[in-house]
Amino acid sequence: MTYSNNVCFKGMLDVRYQELKIDVSKAAATELLKHNMDLYDVKKVLEEGSTSPRKRKKETVEKWLNKGNKTIEVVVVKVYDEVIKQHKWLLIHCGIFTKK
Repeated sequence: MTYSNNVCFKGMLDVRYQELKIDVSKAAATELLKHNMDLYDVKKVLEEGSTSPRKRKKETVEKWLNKGNKTIEVVVVKVYDEVIKQHKWLLIHCGIFTKK
């Protein structure tokens, strides 16, 4: 489980999706660096991508965006941050895979 205080870049950027701030878990930060992406790329996938065919828990959003023969996948979960007393999105996974 990823907790809302297990965040790498807390407070550095104010990128929002559906009016809620997007924060990044430490594991997802590593994935972003691996794929040379940032939170603005994540926002683009969330806004322009299609809903994944996978079933996810309530308050969890998984979106895919096709780019050529590659698909960018992001997974965010809505959490409540006790420090700022607000809900926010927490990026828990970012990946790229090749379509067959």
